Amino acid sequence: MKKITFFLSALAFTFSLSAQTSLTTAVDFTVTDLNGNSHTLFDYLDDGKYVCVDFFAYWCGPCMATAPEFTNVYNQYGCNEGDVIFLGVEYEGTDQQVHDFENANAGDNPPPVASGAQGGGGAAHSSYAIQAFPTFILINPDGQIVEQDIWPMDASILDTTLQGYGLNHMTCTNDVEEAVVEFGVYPVPSNDVVTVSLNETGASIELINLVGSTVISTVANELNTQLNVSNLDAGSYLVRVTQQGAVRTKAIQVIK
Repeated sequence: MKKITFFLSALAFTFSLSAQTSLTTAVDFTVTDLNGNSHTLFDYLDDGKYVCVDFFAYWCGPCMATAPEFTNVYNQYGCNEGDVIFLGVEYEGTDQQVHDFENANAGDNPPPVASGAQGGGGAAHSSYAIQAFPTFILINPDGQIVEQDIWPMDASILDTTLQGYGLNHMTCTNDVEEAVVEFGVYPVPSNDVVTVSLNETGASIELINLVGSTVISTVANELNTQLNVSNLDAGSYLVRVTQQGAVRTKAIQVIK
């Protein structure tokens, strides 16, 4: 799988296998995750921690594929309670867009993630001159970027990389919150009608394109609510269901 590489000077996007930060020494940053918690890089390093950062964009296809792999290794290494801290830093999305990305792609109990537009992630991307999405780096407690671009990346590769620095697995002891909203979506992919199946009525249902615009919005008055997607462009969309203050998102494909 290839990365999405961008060249800001040309305002164009292409695919590339080789891109990374050119830095070899860490630059401090502070970001705020989707739960409102602040994360300062040098505080973790001063505590003797390694820090593994996933620089990504909410609209990036390869980022969607690697998100659950990053979550897997985060859970293998103690959910930020061990010797390595995992942190997702997004490029330009709002908190809601990044929340939808996480719900649709990251799996259960993902690491903390900061959005680009509201969580400070955009500034961190600029500081590290990130040239491709996703870019995974590893920083040691001395502030050296010992891995500038862990790629290709899956759970096995990242696990092997961390073990090479003497980092060990440990059990997570923090609690995993159970999602309140449960729903199904079928058929996927679809070219005409998508059915959202709920356990109870009254939920708000939105269909959102990958630039964050709501293209369909309705309230579920029945357990099975149909969304007409026949007039939409082919591509990826997110189904966001909000019920009693809880939100859950799933990805779908519209085909022609």
